[in-house]
Amino acid sequence: MNRRCVILTACACLTICAVGRAFDTIKTSKSTISGGQVVKMSPLEVSYEKSGVTKEVPVNEIVSVIYDDEPSSLQITRIAVANGRFEDALAALDKIKLDEVERPEIKQDIAFYKALCAARLALGGSGDIMAAGKLMVGFVNNAQGSYHWLQANEVVGDLLVAAGKFSAAQTYYTTVGKAPWPDYKMRAGVAVGRARLAQDKPTEALKYFEGVIGMEGKNELADFQKMAATLGKARCLAASNKHDEAIKMVQSIIAKADPEEVELLARAYNTLGGALKAAGRTKEALLAFLHVDVLYFSIPDAHAEALANLAELWNAVHKTERATRARRVLEQRYKNSPWAK
Repeated sequence: MNRRCVILTACACLTICAVGRAFDTIKTSKSTISGGQVVKMSPLEVSYEKSGVTKEVPVNEIVSVIYDDEPSSLQITRIAVANGRFEDALAALDKIKLDEVERPEIKQDIAFYKALCAARLALGGSGDIMAAGKLMVGFVNNAQGSYHWLQANEVVGDLLVAAGKFSAAQTYYTTVGKAPWPDYKMRAGVAVGRARLAQDKPTEALKYFEGVIGMEGKNELADFQKMAATLGKARCLAASNKHDEAIKMVQSIIAKADPEEVELLARAYNTLGGALKAAGRTKEALLAFLHVDVLYFSIPDAHAEALANLAELWNAVHKTERATRARRVLEQRYKNSPWAK
């Protein structure tokens, strides 16, 4: 799901000497490209040379770039990140000896994943928002040639929203929205919509979500962002007491979502639970939040939201022991989350 731009002339490309190297691999959302070397990259594309022919791979299609001479711990890190195991990823990164790494793009990957893991932990409530923000802003400022650059801007925006700095966050989201692909413009719109929801401005948020839903773009990447925007719209409707409409909307997303899209599904069940709870359908809301607790606990921020709601709802049905257990897990595992306050 991490498919990664800015369109600024100041963004220098990172040129890589390919002489004497074995094979690098680019995994995209469509295929795996191997048997050649990465020869250049920028926030918009990675150039890959194979058999004397160079191909430009758009960043929004790239899942990961694996370098032939990278430390084995870096690949372990990517797998751990993909599975939401950010502490394990950081442990793997700590084993890498930076003074033994020569390729600048590998050093950038290491810096990015360190900042990303810190950010995901902080956003989930088990890390420090300000420290994570400092790391990711440092990456944005120092790695303008990296294919991770646009994703890093988005993450900085998310951290700023978590810190309550909404105006600054929009600046970073706007940078993401300047990318040439519809799915990235949608991605930025969804992020701004969520920021408006965090400000308790559902009417403003709805405009952004509806704007994304109305954009052109018919590939899988665009479809994913439209589903994310639809979930955002459902939250806005629930906040406006249009519970039945919101519930039907979320149920439709759950029915057609890819089972592997765990973050989307975690958000969907939390959105469904919130709408059901607002409609007074307590037992159904419990079931929705339990989906996140049991199936999607690897998504920290979503799990924290589910636990907070479970603690409240278990009390509502006089299951105080289960309520206490949910609250204990929330406070122990996600002590810095706003859901634990």
